[in-house]
Amino acid sequence: MNRASADWTGARYVALGSSFASAPGLGTPVPGSPPEAGRTDVNYPHLLARQLQLSLTDVTSSGATTADVLWRSQYGQAPQADALAADTDLVTVTIGGNDIGFAAYLMAAGLPPLARLKHLPSLEMLKALAPAVLNRRLALLPAAMASVGQLIRRRSPNAVVLFVEYLTVLPLDPHIRVAGMKPAQAAAGRELAVHLALATEAGANATGGSVVRVAKASADHYAGSDDPWTVGAFVPTEGGPLPYHPNQAGHEAVAQMIQDHLTRLAGTGSGLPERMG
Repeated sequence: MNRASADWTGARYVALGSSFASAPGLGTPVPGSPPEAGRTDVNYPHLLARQLQLSLTDVTSSGATTADVLWRSQYGQAPQADALAADTDLVTVTIGGNDIGFAAYLMAAGLPPLARLKHLPSLEMLKALAPAVLNRRLALLPAAMASVGQLIRRRSPNAVVLFVEYLTVLPLDPHIRVAGMKPAQAAAGRELAVHLALATEAGANATGGSVVRVAKASADHYAGSDDPWTVGAFVPTEGGPLPYHPNQAGHEAVAQMIQDHLTRLAGTGSGLPERMG
C-alpha cells in the first residue's frame, strides 16, 4: 500500500551515530546533552524529525564508535542502543568512521602541524592510524557494523532501520588537488571511505534494513567543490564545527535524502512499521 511520508507523524524515532550525525558546532547544543557530544539542533535527525513531525530521541555523539552504540558509556552517557525500545518505529545510524580513524586520518593528513598537535581527536582514535592497528580495525569493522544492526533489530524488531552512509569529503577524481594533502594521502582517505561504505552495507544486511546512499549522492559536493556538503581543512575552535565534516547544507541534504528514501519504501509497502498501519 502506497503511503505518503506524512504518515510518519508522531512516529518514535531514535537516531544513533557519530559526529557526522550529531553536527558539532553547527547549531545550538541539544539541552541535557554532554558538551563533548557536539549534538546540535540542526543535525539531520532534528531536521528530519521536524520535517516528518517525528518524536525524536537523538543520542548521536561526536567521537562515537560501534562500541559506544553497543555497550560502552561515552561522556557519561548510556550506550546509544539503550535508547532503542520495542515500540521504536524508525532508527537511523551513521557509525563506523571513528572505529577506523576516518576523521582523525583526514585531520592528521590535512591540518597544519601545529593545529594537528592541538586539535587531533582522542588518543584512542589516533591509535587507529597505526598501520597494524588500522588493518585489524578495517578487517573487524564489517562484523562490528553487523553487530550494531543485529542489536537494533533485537531491541526494535518492528522498526524501519536505515543505515546512513558518510557524506563524501574528498573528491573521487584523483586529479583534483586536495588542499593540504599529498595525492597519496588523499588516495588513502578515499580508500577509508570505501571501507566505510562496505561496512555500512554489512550493517544494513544484518538488520534487514536498508542503506541511504548519501556517499554517491554527494560525490559532486565534496569539500572545496562549487556546492560543498562537507568542509575541508581549517583550524577548529572550542565548541565550533570540525574540519572534514558535514556542513549545514550537508545535514539538510541528508535529511531530505532520508525523507525521499522513506517515501520510496512506502511505495513498496515496506515503509512503515506494521503497528502504525
